[in-house]
Amino acid sequence: MRKILMIALGVLFAGNAMALENEPVQGFTGMAFMGMNASQIHNTNYDGKIGGTMGFRLDYVLPKAHGTYITAGVDWTMKGGKYDTTRDGEGVSGDASVKTNLHYMEIPIRVGFRYNFSKEIGVYGELGPYFAVGVGGKHKLHVDADGAFWDEIEEAGTWKAFKKSEVPFHENFQRWDAGFGFRVGAEYNQHYNLMLGCDWGLTDMYRDEYRDAMYAAKFPLAKAKNFNFTIAFGYRF
Repeated sequence: MRKILMIALGVLFAGNAMALENEPVQGFTGMAFMGMNASQIHNTNYDGKIGGTMGFRLDYVLPKAHGTYITAGVDWTMKGGKYDTTRDGEGVSGDASVKTNLHYMEIPIRVGFRYNFSKEIGVYGELGPYFAVGVGGKHKLHVDADGAFWDEIEEAGTWKAFKKSEVPFHENFQRWDAGFGFRVGAEYNQHYNLMLGCDWGLTDMYRDEYRDAMYAAKFPLAKAKNFNFTIAFGYRF
């Protein structure tokens, strides 16, 4: 037992010495990244959809904090959802799909910790809030049927997602969003990064006008909230 204890203490001290030897250097670094995400609008009938993301982060390793850092950045990301349905008319029906594409600019602000196994390999994790504004988006209906009538149905079923609509039952979202997220990553050679992350929206996405119209029509709505899972590749410089 005594030998096992001595060996364990030796491994512990060796690990601490390695951590101190490869401790992240204080100061600023930047990272550009690009990747894809799987998003969903919770509490709605939407299924998930795949989108893209890219952005820039600025990290600052705190002095004498043994790898603790703060980070902020600007991201462009696609969110939204889709579902299948049918549309009827002229005595026939057509299979249809509705896709909602939402484009956001986001500002994440997070606190993280980095651990370097060696000069070449390091891992990190971070968490904190994000703030976002919708810069573009569209609800788009597609009907699997031909003809001028169906073209008109598709046109009527397509509108801007963030713009206030004069049609009471057009599903519309507010532009502002905020939530909480985390990210974990691995870095090779102090430059090349692979990252995984999740963001949970905390704000209700529906505009008040749409929510009030649905409530008046006896269809009360749950709070719709964004969810996003991201995988991305980054380059630190």
